[in-house]
Amino acid sequence: MVRFMHFSDTHIGNRQYYMEEREQDFMDSFSEAVSIGLKEKVDFFIHSGDLFDVWNPSNRSLAFLRDSMIELKEKGIKVYMVLGDHDRPKRVDYPAAEIFDFLGITVLGKDGFQGMDLEINGESLFLGGISNMKGIRRDRLPEEYRKASSAAEGKKNSVLISHQGVTGFGLIDEACEIKKEEIPGNFSYLAFGHIHEGATSRIGNSLFSYAGSSEICSTNEIQSFLKRGKGVNLVEISGGEAELDRIPLNSVRVQASIKADGNDYMDRIVKFLDGFQNKIKNKRPIISVEISGDVDRGHVKTDLDSLSERAIIRKPVFQSLEMHMERRPDLTMIDDYFKAYFRDDEMALLAKKIFESTQSEDKEQTLKQIRELFGIGGAQ
Repeated sequence: MVRFMHFSDTHIGNRQYYMEEREQDFMDSFSEAVSIGLKEKVDFFIHSGDLFDVWNPSNRSLAFLRDSMIELKEKGIKVYMVLGDHDRPKRVDYPAAEIFDFLGITVLGKDGFQGMDLEINGESLFLGGISNMKGIRRDRLPEEYRKASSAAEGKKNSVLISHQGVTGFGLIDEACEIKKEEIPGNFSYLAFGHIHEGATSRIGNSLFSYAGSSEICSTNEIQSFLKRGKGVNLVEISGGEAELDRIPLNSVRVQASIKADGNDYMDRIVKFLDGFQNKIKNKRPIISVEISGDVDRGHVKTDLDSLSERAIIRKPVFQSLEMHMERRPDLTMIDDYFKAYFRDDEMALLAKKIFESTQSEDKEQTLKQIRELFGIGGAQ
């Protein structure tokens, strides 16, 4: 029997909402995932991409991963992974994860399908990987999955790791890299990353699973988290068949997104805090608030400040009473492309502003606008 833990989209270094607490939260959930694997005595770990939040992570992020990998190396446990779109260098460079190969991290499939044969507990295991392939690489993906399928023929126990958006699993088809019918169905287990909400299905004879992100990366994930939480996959393969046990992550900070009017925003926030008290544990929840109607903003600030011991409440968004027609994303506007890609309104808005800055033919003016967006002062 082969036993391993599959986790994904850990986004180490993510300082969501520009909060130091959030950077630590992403580290906490990664550490908890590692602890779960050690407690369950897994043979190895599989990470299906977006290890870091950016391709050039901070020294703090690198040091954190180094310490985590030292702990695993001391116990003789290796990590096999692929690159997510956040991990892949944006220029000719070395992926950050690869500098830890001496601590037991093996990156598979950087430029296409790559496979290897392992011997685990006296059993043979074929392990393959295909990293994220966006942009000009995307057209090659169907052929790379055909190569993976061919390589798995005759292999009793087999795992394919990949980081792509697959049609039918949460994203609109235009935002996906590969069609579900192009995914090989002759692996024991398909360990996928990129979709942040965990999902498990069957593709052919394969058990397919998105492990999901280990923390809440976007306000769009909040409702799913409140219903199902975040977790990792404990997988066992025996005789070519894979079985999955979903284990919850308890360190994830609770979040809420509340829409209310000027009369009931406090009632709604307090009701949420009371209703989810059993899930809040040792971390104050983060609450995003959207308030409609004409309100005294100073009074709102005083009200929200009174809850500071129970919650971290982000700066509220105020909406006027004027109603706007809701337009479904149809990818006919540049805004829709950014929203489909980032799946986060704040990131989409920032991307749009950067894009608009680059439309000027005046290079100096473009650089000035981008520096202003990121608060970078002085000439370069």
